[in-house]
Amino acid sequence: MCAAAALALALAGCGTRAPGRGGPPPIVPRRGPLAIDVVYPRDSALVSAPDSNFIFGSVGNGRARLTIDGHPVDVEPNGAFLAWLPVPGSAVDTVAEYRLVASLDGEEARAVRTIRRPGGGPALSDSATIVETSVAPRGAWWVRSGEALEVTAGATPGARVWLRMPNGDSIPLDATDGAGPADPNWIFGTVPRDRAGEPRAGSGVYRGVLHADEPLGRGRLVPSLSPVAVDFSGVPPACAPPPQPIPEDTLLAAVAGNDAPRDVPPVSPGCAILEVAFEGDTARTPLPLDLWIMSERGRGPVVELREEPSAVGRDGFVVGRAEPGATTLWMWNDGVQARVSGRRNGSVRLSLDALTEAWVALDELAPRPNPARVALAEVGTVRLEAAADRIRVNLAVSEPVPYHVQVDGRRLALILYGAYSNTDWLRYGPADRFLRGARWEQPTDDRYVLHLELAGRPWGYRARYHDGGLVLEVRKPPAIDPDRPLAGLRIAVDPGHPPGGATGPTRLYEADANLAVAFRLKRLLEAEGARVVLTRADREAVRLYDRTRLAELLDAHLLVSIHNNALPDGVNPFENHGTSVYYFHPQARDLARALQRGLLESLGLGDLGIGRASLALARPTWIPAALTEGAFMMIPAQEAALREPSYQEAYARGVLSGLREFALGRIE
Repeated sequence: MCAAAALALALAGCGTRAPGRGGPPPIVPRRGPLAIDVVYPRDSALVSAPDSNFIFGSVGNGRARLTIDGHPVDVEPNGAFLAWLPVPGSAVDTVAEYRLVASLDGEEARAVRTIRRPGGGPALSDSATIVETSVAPRGAWWVRSGEALEVTAGATPGARVWLRMPNGDSIPLDATDGAGPADPNWIFGTVPRDRAGEPRAGSGVYRGVLHADEPLGRGRLVPSLSPVAVDFSGVPPACAPPPQPIPEDTLLAAVAGNDAPRDVPPVSPGCAILEVAFEGDTARTPLPLDLWIMSERGRGPVVELREEPSAVGRDGFVVGRAEPGATTLWMWNDGVQARVSGRRNGSVRLSLDALTEAWVALDELAPRPNPARVALAEVGTVRLEAAADRIRVNLAVSEPVPYHVQVDGRRLALILYGAYSNTDWLRYGPADRFLRGARWEQPTDDRYVLHLELAGRPWGYRARYHDGGLVLEVRKPPAIDPDRPLAGLRIAVDPGHPPGGATGPTRLYEADANLAVAFRLKRLLEAEGARVVLTRADREAVRLYDRTRLAELLDAHLLVSIHNNALPDGVNPFENHGTSVYYFHPQARDLARALQRGLLESLGLGDLGIGRASLALARPTWIPAALTEGAFMMIPAQEAALREPSYQEAYARGVLSGLREFALGRIE
């Protein structure tokens, strides 16, 4: 009997067929009773795909036949099925049904799977209609005078659409194709059919540009006090309440009462009105925007970023983004200060310097106790100290301004926003072969940059404010033995999930498959002389940032997170599948490439390539970290393979190969 490498569940077995470049081993047949089990979509799930989508599950027996909505569907030897079919119902339906019929030796089983659709979209109509929930911008916004705002709305296709301003002016909204190049599903390679090619006529999506000015705004924000004070003189009535009241304990406490929901007339005279005209019919709705104009050239109060390093479920960093909801660009520790320049509901815009702005979450800000602040922070003496495993850089900075670290090969740049140089002393400690030199520059009046020239590529870095200054630590590469490149390295192995995770057609849970691979990888790494820690060793849920915090507390040299993939609605799994690896920081890009090569060789699946992605397990700056997506849980052959000990071992050996290759490549 085989020894199970993971939990006593469906992963254990006696499969002996080794996978190769040909892909997963053959599926083990199943001859169970006929029973339809739809795994996805879940009952009453919201399916966002506009026309076609996947549905998968099992029928209990590989000899059964299956149709879904009259379409024949292949059944795998173990009874699993995966189909790509038209979404039932029409674009305006909010509820629809898949109808499944399975048969075996004269026996028949039927099932209905109910789904929800976004519905409510603009449809061909004889009257003017507006999709109220599609109108944007909405809620509480702070902007500069004259700032451009994109206005969007869903309405009857083929209509004429305007935004009528309180002063009588009109802004036209033009029809668009309703899709854009930023569709996140494009990362999977094949553009969904309904989003490719020429713009779709009659999509019913309209866009225009509004330039904010005083008559439209509810008032002026005055930054002379913190929390923000508001001048209410001449304030027109609100056009609509924001989505929710503002918490009393934020920097906005002074205006919280005015942001609370209140009764609003259908069309208030001080509001901008969205108007749709179609074949003699007209529909109107107010622009649901509570707009405030920033005074003093858009300069708001100075605020402090708040993120407790030990907070449950948090990573100790405030994330800065180029736009609300966009990817991570900056990571700042608790206490960094910056000036507010705008707001969109739960996101606040910060002015870092004259050329750079960032968006952060409203609940990660607090008013600065002393609102007065000099225009720029002063950067004084810079001291560099070498230790056995790192270079430590101490900068005297008068204010905790935002910073950013950029790594380019053997060069590292530390950027301080809103700062000027008074660095008369740049002092080196005892000579260190890893540090070749340092210099500073002032590329603009309010940006300071410290450059480090290194003898090799940095292994990692971290920066934080401490004892009245900024401390930057640059991690040196560890000593690597060419004959045993992983010996002595501390490696954190993360079996991805729970919480969350995908489920396959026969209900293999991704977290269990990941753990089975991780156990095998741990054994292989320890045989190579590595010191290994698992971020979890059972089925208990572990929070994301508890995993990265554990790796950093152990001062791990490498972090690899084991996963298996899934697809979002609307992406065809028959065209988009394979192996991929994700990283975030430049120093981990070569790690991702090496892991991808190892996994492609061992698993024999398609090559989806590597990608940069803002994933929690890939974001640590001190440790080269990557997240692997070996196979797809939803594809029957790949789910079945992940039940096989031989394929779990192949996955683990692919990761081992990649880690070896990366370590060897870092010998300078």
